[in-house]
Amino acid sequence: MRKLLLLMLSAMMLAAGCQVPPPGHPAAGTPPLAAPPQTQPVTPPPQSNPPASPLPPSQIEGLTRDEYDGIEITAAVLERMAILSGAAFRIRVVVSNNGDQTVSYTHGSGSYTTPQALFLHSNGLQTVIPRDHLGPVTMDFATKEIKPGESLEFSMYAMAVLPGEDFDTHTFELWIEAQQYIADMDWHSLHEKYPGLIAAQPGSYSIEAYFLYTIADENDPFKAFSGPTGYAVNELAVGIS
Repeated sequence: MRKLLLLMLSAMMLAAGCQVPPPGHPAAGTPPLAAPPQTQPVTPPPQSNPPASPLPPSQIEGLTRDEYDGIEITAAVLERMAILSGAAFRIRVVVSNNGDQTVSYTHGSGSYTTPQALFLHSNGLQTVIPRDHLGPVTMDFATKEIKPGESLEFSMYAMAVLPGEDFDTHTFELWIEAQQYIADMDWHSLHEKYPGLIAAQPGSYSIEAYFLYTIADENDPFKAFSGPTGYAVNELAVGIS
């Protein structure tokens, strides 16, 4: 009966030239239609930032790369097993003079085996201070030379750990407290002592070996003490499992 009355009312209103209110309008006498469900806006996944460009170490600022092209650096990882996250690994670095000129470099303290002029750098992995740089430093500061045809070989260390500002401090602390070299520690013990250290994720990384030098001058024997003027570098790819 209610529907019949509504139809009759609509017909009368059309005959009178009135507009029929749509369903859901209060005048139509029917309950309002339910609004369609609102869909929540979809938040796009966060975009990962592109990897930062490798930053050169501050030690080479103002120096000329390959100022003397006779210096060659080769580097190789001396680990037969896979390098795991958090583990230390040894790197053999060879510096050769394949040219016809003698170069001078800063050796540093006479107690050093690895010269100050040679160092490792990486933006993704933690390099380790050479073990012989942690002992007592003697005052016999020295410069040395590499003559044509000569080569020098050194063993250095890095770790599959993210670089951190406090890592060198921890290295000295361990040596002073217990005569323990940080690269000799297993990751579990190291992280337990220094929980702020973060193991590097599996992947491919690079480590650069730098050697700073100046071309020797027979007419200026003090040139070597004025600091390096050039450098050589070799990039080594390292895979972390």
